[in-house]
Amino acid sequence: MKNENKLIINRLPAKTWYWLGVNDARIDWNLEKTVHLPDESYQPQKSDKEPIRISVKGNGEFCTKDVTVKTVKNSEITVIMDYSADNNLAVRTTIDLNENSRLKLIQLQTTEEESILYNEVRINCQAGATAELIQIFLGKGDLYSDSRIDLEGEGSSLKADIGYIGRSNQNIDINIFANHTGKKTESEINVNGSLNDAAKKVFKGTIDFKNGCTDSVGNEQETVLLLGEDVVNKTVPLILCAEENVVGNHGATIGELDEDTLFYFESRGIDKKKAESIMARAAIDRVARLAGDEKTVKKIESSLKYMD
Repeated sequence: MKNENKLIINRLPAKTWYWLGVNDARIDWNLEKTVHLPDESYQPQKSDKEPIRISVKGNGEFCTKDVTVKTVKNSEITVIMDYSADNNLAVRTTIDLNENSRLKLIQLQTTEEESILYNEVRINCQAGATAELIQIFLGKGDLYSDSRIDLEGEGSSLKADIGYIGRSNQNIDINIFANHTGKKTESEINVNGSLNDAAKKVFKGTIDFKNGCTDSVGNEQETVLLLGEDVVNKTVPLILCAEENVVGNHGATIGELDEDTLFYFESRGIDKKKAESIMARAAIDRVARLAGDEKTVKKIESSLKYMD
């Protein structure tokens, strides 16, 4: 990962599309000035009903933090992580889901301009475990999100919903990797976002069917609304397969608001700019509802006030 003062991150599991420059991402990072924030570790029990709330704020020029969660069998937990940073913050979250346990991981990012957030998530799912990943990226700074979910146990599953808004000259690089190794495993990845002004975004979604993961299913879909003349979008769906008896699907919808949609809004007295704002916000509102947490929803609404 180290290359002088560069971090090489968000790597695709199989190199492809060299001309697009999406096989990895590289960010400036001063390792000598990096401050490691205190680690946090959780071992919730089946009787724990309240969500685990983790607030992470970078309080230095370069900060890193590690968070670990390990569940017990047949448990159900919700973990809510809230990121904010004025400068540069790197957070690694590692979660081990025991047999038949259920996890809802909600991550909300509201960083400031000129900042960098590197958000790394690693989830290992044992037999029958279910991971629900909800990520809402509303910050103004550059975002690099790297999630790997290992569906190791038979019957384990992943459902991921990601929402983002890119604006100004922001860089967004989202990498999610569903690694199917267990039999009868399932993954579903849905990504919705909008790009404004001169924002740049890369989405890399990989579903990897390893040898032995028979009867597994993987689906991914991204919808991107382009709202600026200078935006740059790169959508990179990737399905790898070493097993015959599996089903994998991917798709993407990318474009501006069509004339029929604009006419619908205009007929109701809503101009183009407001219509674009409504549509961009709708994608975030949908993901926010999935969170099902009042405090998180209120913070999302507060972060979206500039769009009203």
